[in-house]
Amino acid sequence: MDATYEILLSLAYVALGMIVLIVAKIVQDKLTSFPLDEELTTKDNHAVGLTTAGYFAGVMIVFLGATAGGDFDPDDPDATGTLAISMLIDLGYAIGGVLLLNLGRVLVDKLLLYKFSTKKEIITDRNLGTAAVEAGSYIATGLIVAGAIHGDDSGGIAILASLAFFALGQAALVAFARLYQWETKFDIHDEIEKDNVAAGVALGLNLIAIGVILFGAIAGEFISWKEGLSQFGYFAILGCLLLFLLRKVTDRLLLPGTTIAHEIAKDKNLNAAWIEGIVSVGMATVILFMV
Repeated sequence: MDATYEILLSLAYVALGMIVLIVAKIVQDKLTSFPLDEELTTKDNHAVGLTTAGYFAGVMIVFLGATAGGDFDPDDPDATGTLAISMLIDLGYAIGGVLLLNLGRVLVDKLLLYKFSTKKEIITDRNLGTAAVEAGSYIATGLIVAGAIHGDDSGGIAILASLAFFALGQAALVAFARLYQWETKFDIHDEIEKDNVAAGVALGLNLIAIGVILFGAIAGEFISWKEGLSQFGYFAILGCLLLFLLRKVTDRLLLPGTTIAHEIAKDKNLNAAWIEGIVSVGMATVILFMV
């Protein structure tokens, strides 16, 4: 492929990414029940800024899932027309993915942080712990959506299959969060509501970690329901087990003389939350590429 052509093609997809960001901003404004720009700028609400940053990170992950994996031949006699069609298909998948991303946030709010109003916590209380969980859920959902829509331009992933695996991914995300709460020695909801930022950061980063695992469980060309569901079940279950095992190892080896639960619940120690969460994301990435 000619170098100039490659540059122009790359710029075209950069422009497409900007269009998706603009559409995502419009969708977010329409679905948000408070003046978003006012909270971000006039009121300098850092909690809104954190969750919005997570949203846009999720949008870009969705865009990459929609556009990666295409097989475009510049030597095709009808290359221009083929490229235009390919970009329109990618744009359609990306916008559809943005809608699923917003739906995923609603589901997470209702099923994960169901003991209190996330709107009140973020807008009235400016609770960074709640915002960290929302930001993590946006990124995790973005990874799930990217996996569900990732495929080639020939239609290797059917819309029905994309929706089905998005639903399975969201269910697995919620199940993981519930197991995380069950395994944790303190009430995460109570700690987050008491403005314990460390509790929110730890959960948010662990949601991203399982999102990485679920991306690996879902991504790829859809061949059959049997193969797709088998891959999803194997990857999702193995990933959850390894992440929970890792949490125990992190607790005992990386923070000797104390426990993560004590540091987060009693001392509200952000250092412990960062260590637990980042190591979980890192190991999830290793699992993605190695398993």
